[in-house]
Amino acid sequence: MGLTVRGLSPEERKSAGVDGGLLIEETSGAAAAAGLQSGDIIVAVNSTPVKSVSQLRGLVQKSTKHLALLIQRDNSRIFVPVTLG
Repeated sequence: MGLTVRGLSPEERKSAGVDGGLLIEETSGAAAAAGLQSGDIIVAVNSTPVKSVSQLRGLVQKSTKHLALLIQRDNSRIFVPVTLG
């Protein structure tokens, strides 16, 4: 998909107002083409809340060609459709 992500620290979760999620550090490929940016927080994939990198990998592997990512960017939440290669 073209993402480098990491879990959020407790301070980052508190600051962002989220219980879980993954911080996007770098994007390329399908993720960059979909408009994902460094600093975005992946909150959910296909309506499933994301709490770990391994969970994200599993959700991506189980999906077909399309994902719906719920992203928190600044103080807004948006759905970003991603088409996998």
